[in-house]
Amino acid sequence: PPSLGAVVSATLVARLLKLPVKTLADVAGAETFRGGLAVLPKFGLPAVPLSMEALNVVLPFAITMAAVGSIESLLTMQLLDGIADDGKRGSTSRENIGQGIGNMMAGLTGGIGGCALIGQSLINMESGGGKSRLSGMSMALFLGMGIVAAAPLLANVPIATLVGVMLLICQGTFNWSSLRILNRIPRLDALVIGIVSYTTVAHDLAKAVVAGTIASALGLAWKLSTSVSASIEMVSSPVERSKWKSYSVSGPLYFGS
Repeated sequence: PPSLGAVVSATLVARLLKLPVKTLADVAGAETFRGGLAVLPKFGLPAVPLSMEALNVVLPFAITMAAVGSIESLLTMQLLDGIADDGKRGSTSRENIGQGIGNMMAGLTGGIGGCALIGQSLINMESGGGKSRLSGMSMALFLGMGIVAAAPLLANVPIATLVGVMLLICQGTFNWSSLRILNRIPRLDALVIGIVSYTTVAHDLAKAVVAGTIASALGLAWKLSTSVSASIEMVSSPVERSKWKSYSVSGPLYFGS
């Protein structure tokens, strides 16, 4: 892949010219890249007390991570389905079940939970191998081999090269055509897009999901409330010699109407 060639080339240039760049070892620590079989995790239960106090601390973060992880994985799957354009669609249930099993195993081996990575997935797809399940399995296998056998080499990778790769991924995944139709879509939709984009950059994806959901719900309530109409008609009373005023209401009736 071109991105791999760029990372290797930039790493060699930084080492040969002895440039003062920040590397992965500087960020994660040299202990992380010591390599060898000693870095392999040990299987066992996490060192967390089984009590309601611990559950009250863990549960809010667990729910947030599960929600954000599922949303990001499904959005990544939707993006890759659109890029592949082969008439097939990924299974959302399989994606969530597989992610849940993987995260449970990660917890039992001292790891942390995760989800689908849009950056690696896009690089994998554009490199020609992203349509097979073997591609993801191969990525995990080579990553594990790199951490065990080539950790000292990975430690010398400059952070700046990885930032450049991610910027190219952002440029490739952003739907630039949406800017051209921004003045043609409803203002409410444009406002929701702006709120979600700003919250993602300024805070994080979890808060952006909540903000977007609330903004969309309020917008829907406003739309429905403006579509309610009523007509008045005078009708004769079947019992008394008088007329009644009849109201006919059309449209959705709910608390926001």
